[in-house]
Amino acid sequence: MRKSGKKPGKKIRKNAFEDRFALIVEDYHKAKEVLDSLIVGTTEHNKQQTICNNLFASAERCIKSGS
Repeated sequence: MRKSGKKPGKKIRKNAFEDRFALIVEDYHKAKEVLDSLIVGTTEHNKQQTICNNLFASAERCIKSGS
């Protein structure tokens, strides 16, 4: 008889979720630092604001999918 393969447990999936979420949060904090250093109202500020909003939305989606 053939052995059945082991399926990954919840702990492995949880660690993958935490790692992915940590990377998203790290990227968000870096983008937020850049945003804070820019002058409000400039085109660069608006572009960076959009990037921050997209990263925040990604983090929210990551949390909702991981729950």
